[in-house]
Amino acid sequence: MKAQIVQSQKPGLLKKTGWSVMMFGAILASLWSSQYLSLNPEAFPFNQQKMVYTAHMTMVIMHIVGAMLAILIGPFQFLPGIRKGRWLKLHRWLGRTYLLSILVGGLGGLYMAQFAYGGLITESGFAALAVLWLYSGFMAYRHIRNKDLEGHREWMTRNYALTLAGVMLRLWMPTSDALGIDFLMAYRVVGWLCWVPNLLVAEWIIRGIRRSSQRVDLSAATVSVQKTAQTNSEENVYAD
Repeated sequence: MKAQIVQSQKPGLLKKTGWSVMMFGAILASLWSSQYLSLNPEAFPFNQQKMVYTAHMTMVIMHIVGAMLAILIGPFQFLPGIRKGRWLKLHRWLGRTYLLSILVGGLGGLYMAQFAYGGLITESGFAALAVLWLYSGFMAYRHIRNKDLEGHREWMTRNYALTLAGVMLRLWMPTSDALGIDFLMAYRVVGWLCWVPNLLVAEWIIRGIRRSSQRVDLSAATVSVQKTAQTNSEENVYAD
């Protein structure tokens, strides 16, 4: 019995820790990105792109505002308690705001991808990220409109994994700098590294949840068959 209790507590602790790390990263990334909201190029942290960002300020702000809202809203949507009872209405309104943020931020990001520092490699990496970000958001919306809750959750998991590219970008670049890697080379790699592993982890989580659901369904079906067999056996005894 004690072993069972310990096992049941571990997933809860892991989920809480994961959620806390995710929220902490979202806040840090948002604070870092908020420097662009000053509209002052001198305050922009990316020196190599100041002139580019100044020339396309509207699209930059679209991307920054959309991404900031999405990255901050996302963690709350994964809280189990917000998806039921009196919090369900809040969950729906946050979901609408989140998807609208993805649309605005994704279109801004897709436009700005053509000006990404590092040339074609970086441009294609950020363009692919923006397209998948928009597509997964659309699929999440489509599934919830069709009342497919499981499909909706899976696509939202993929979508938020892509949203977290903003966090990973700001973790990988200082790490590469600390390792002495050339900035241009690092940025080209990070243009893909900030989101591809995220998506792979999301797929691993989704498949793990599917396997758990299948085991639960199989266990329930086995119990049902056993009960039916036992009932039939008892009926046969009484019939004899």
